[in-house]
Amino acid sequence: MNANDKAATGLAHAAPATGIVWAYRFDADGSATPIPQAGVDAALASGGGAWVWVHLALADVRCRGWIAQHAPLSDMAREVLAGPDKHLRLDILGQEIVGVVPDLHQGLAKESDDLVRLRFVMTERLLITARQRPVHSVESNRRALESGKRFPTAVSFLDAIIDHFADAIGRMAARLGNELDSVEENVMQDEPADEQRRIGKVRMQAVRVHRQLAQLKTMFARLEPRLATHNRDVAEAIGALARKLDAVDHEIGSVYERARLLLDEATAKASALTNKRLFTLSILTACLLPPTLVTGFFGMNTKDLPLQNTDGGSWLALVVAFAAGAVTFWALRRLRAL
Repeated sequence: MNANDKAATGLAHAAPATGIVWAYRFDADGSATPIPQAGVDAALASGGGAWVWVHLALADVRCRGWIAQHAPLSDMAREVLAGPDKHLRLDILGQEIVGVVPDLHQGLAKESDDLVRLRFVMTERLLITARQRPVHSVESNRRALESGKRFPTAVSFLDAIIDHFADAIGRMAARLGNELDSVEENVMQDEPADEQRRIGKVRMQAVRVHRQLAQLKTMFARLEPRLATHNRDVAEAIGALARKLDAVDHEIGSVYERARLLLDEATAKASALTNKRLFTLSILTACLLPPTLVTGFFGMNTKDLPLQNTDGGSWLALVVAFAAGAVTFWALRRLRAL
């Protein structure tokens, strides 16, 4: 075994709580108490409190070792939690509800528009969430816990996570709508700037979010009747989330349709402006062809060239060239080409 393999093995078998970002114990009234990393395994084994939340950072290889060796989950749940699959998923595995859901990346100051994945496994007394990159909804819920918000059940906490995601998507829809407002004002100008790129970015973001929301609300709607026979409260919470996601998806869909129509209008306006400029260029070309013919004729070095020995011949040739252009312009106006 080389040095790198030894280092990786040492990291994987280091302190089992390493890689756990946060852990909280919730009492029956929903109040949360932080659990030190060294006490996570003991808290899970003791069963004290109403339920426990553990949040993991999958970027830490030691976290994957904790999932494999210490997480009180089934093998299939461990595979979903630490697996590489990025496809959205929501399923029931015995007494466990497992899922891979979308979320927004949490930047240093606020959420970004980048979509990331949040994995979770939920039982009646345990919720384990895991992410590769920081996620906005989990960070928002942690801040809510620090401010005293209470979550009496694990499903209420999961509900809050999806709820924060839906709110963030609603704010994104508002930002995209404001961007389209600005683009629309520019498009309405006589000579708008090239706005197709800005509209294209809005459409790309809208369709990307719409795709995620459509899959997510379908999964929630499909899971609700399956949960109704086991836990009606959880089923009702899942149904409420599906309805809220449907409303948010409608907002994103409206933004996408508006962007599509605005792109058509901007493209038509740009095409009309281009055709107008091409038309002007064509008229100028048509008017300059006869003078070019005249100057080309008088530029030939042939015998018996007119006005060659005439005083002021160059000026007369110039008058002929201008007259040819004027006659062409008059003919175009007469033919209503202008």
